[in-house]
Amino acid sequence: MMDSDDDVDRRRDKFARERRDDDSYRRGPPGGYQRYDNKRPGGRRDDYQFKRSRGDDADDSFDPVPRAADDAEASAEDVFVGPLLTFKKFLGKQEDDISEEDAIKKYNEYKVEHKRHQLERFFRIHKEEEWFRQKYKPDDAKKVKDALLGHIQRRLEVFNELKENGSLDGFTLDYGSAEAIIRMMDSVVVKLENGTEEELKAVLSQKLEDESLADVKKENNNGVGAVTETKEEEVKEEVTAEPEESAKDEVEEGAIEDGSEKKSAADKVNIHKTCSVFLRNISPGLTYEEVEGLCKRSPGFLRLALTDGIAERKFYRRGWATFKREVNIKEICWALNAHKVRDTDLNAIINRDITRRVRTTNGIAAHKQVAVNDLKLVVKLVALYDKKVGLFNAAEESETDREKDIRMGVDLVAASTNPLLKEVRSLVPSDILEDISEEEAELLGMSNNGEAQSDKVRFERDDAVLKALDLLIVYLRIVHSIDFYNHGHYSQEDAMPNRCGLIHVRGQPPSGASISTDDDGTLVVPPKFVNDFISGFNSRIDKGLIEKQYVSEDELEKMGKKDGEKAVEEFIVKNTVELAKDKWLCPLSGKKFKGPEFIRKHLQSKHEDKLEEAKLEADFFNNYLSDAQRPVDVEPKPLPPREEHRGGYGGGRGDEDRAPINGGGGGGGGYRERNSFGGNSYDRRGPPPPRLSFGGRGRYDDGPARRQPVSYRDLDAPDDIP
Repeated sequence: MMDSDDDVDRRRDKFARERRDDDSYRRGPPGGYQRYDNKRPGGRRDDYQFKRSRGDDADDSFDPVPRAADDAEASAEDVFVGPLLTFKKFLGKQEDDISEEDAIKKYNEYKVEHKRHQLERFFRIHKEEEWFRQKYKPDDAKKVKDALLGHIQRRLEVFNELKENGSLDGFTLDYGSAEAIIRMMDSVVVKLENGTEEELKAVLSQKLEDESLADVKKENNNGVGAVTETKEEEVKEEVTAEPEESAKDEVEEGAIEDGSEKKSAADKVNIHKTCSVFLRNISPGLTYEEVEGLCKRSPGFLRLALTDGIAERKFYRRGWATFKREVNIKEICWALNAHKVRDTDLNAIINRDITRRVRTTNGIAAHKQVAVNDLKLVVKLVALYDKKVGLFNAAEESETDREKDIRMGVDLVAASTNPLLKEVRSLVPSDILEDISEEEAELLGMSNNGEAQSDKVRFERDDAVLKALDLLIVYLRIVHSIDFYNHGHYSQEDAMPNRCGLIHVRGQPPSGASISTDDDGTLVVPPKFVNDFISGFNSRIDKGLIEKQYVSEDELEKMGKKDGEKAVEEFIVKNTVELAKDKWLCPLSGKKFKGPEFIRKHLQSKHEDKLEEAKLEADFFNNYLSDAQRPVDVEPKPLPPREEHRGGYGGGRGDEDRAPINGGGGGGGGYRERNSFGGNSYDRRGPPPPRLSFGGRGRYDDGPARRQPVSYRDLDAPDDIP
């Protein structure tokens, strides 16, 4: 039988000593072997003692073997590359005699410096990306805010039109009025699309298909809401009568309708409806114009919406391309997937229509106590968002002044001149909108503090409060794109496929084991249920729509806030180079001058745009730092420690057999298991069977009794290792 390759190599190793002086035969380039690169080298083990043995005490630390390049001094920046070191790993890089106070102080300084370097690095990487510039670069951000203000002002005009013609008077935000609510939202979309009165009538005459309407019909089987349904049917009949008569008058006897007439009729009916494609994979380097240019190749293109970069997806963006309703959206989707933008596949899929446009919150929201609380919240939201964007009296103030008033806690409700707030005050008693402080409530004994309450309270509706509440909720939904009962802000709604797609309203009164009725059949609810609902809803509104985190000035300084004037000086110094005595160079223009003062004058007169750009760069960076919700890189989390293996694979050492992927604590972001030969590799197998020890000290002590290792001593090589 033929010998195996291992046997052949072993016989070759017998005579390794005879060839030990022939370095040209055994050794090739430094660090490798010329002939036996993938097998056991032919030299004695003495020649490669740098390889660690299994029983070496140093093996317990599993520190990576340093390379020659690692011995060079790392730059100051390299210290802060990679994820933040834990306190334990940081201490491992300090002197052994460091005191506890110094260790904590140095670690806190390290954390601040690490964060500063990471923010600067993130800014340098992403500052050229469009989504980042639109958020923080002064000029680009101003354009976005101006466009947003234009959309909001147009929405305010639409709201006022609907209010003046009485379109907002025929329903309440209860689930039973779902059809009227949908028609109101359709009217908003038609007007936002600059539709005519004829087109509006055509849209309102259509039959609605929505899942929420089917649910309403089921709930109305017992007769609840029948009056509302009857009124809506009467309104629908009045609206549908005129379009049918006008349609009959337009078609003369014996006339043949061509395709253009059918198309125009379809446009009128579907002006509020769209088709859209969802783009899942937009590279952060792509611009809006590039993606829009590809979408414009397809017929019926209307608009494009792009999100900000998503940290969890390497700051790739998502988008929605909107087209007219009558287009063949499947062909458009195929066309978008057939083209790449700068070698990037957009991964387009057809975006489905919203099938349930009216959705519900807990019906306890109609209870008077809850409605009064909601009315106070919605008044604050109206005043706050009017102030943010600059509506009414806030339009005369600068953005800095408006932000300062919001931050300092100025009473925005009292200062607001929104006529809607005055109208609401006339609908409800004056004391309902009055807020008292927590201290005043405590002094007046209005705080419960665990005091006994009645077991049940009657479910009570206040129509005046609900009317005022609904008017403001509709205002927020139309003008500011805020869905109050969903405590959500649809900030890009005007660029999305649905410009007023859905709304949350009050559902049916609550039911359950703790909800019952009294002798009169009136619903009664536990006070704790009501209080818990109010508390939870207030918390979600505060976190989602009201609260804003601010970065203090001290924190900005720690994170490296830049001074615009200093940035200009640094730019001038950078472009002032001394070549020789009385000979200076301006690298920006390549011209030579007699002294640095002449270069300064030259830059201020000929390159003023560059100096302004350096100043704007500092403002750009400061705007990024000032955002408490600023985007940052997602730090990779280490994998959880694997369970101990009792069969000798780790010898009960737990997590000590784990090493960072990139060696030290500087970065890599993940862990992998060491294999049985001391190297690094991903081990996807289960725990191996018990192994035999090869002379190590305590490495596989948990296994069975060990036999003596086989000796490979050769008589021809007495100095070889046994």
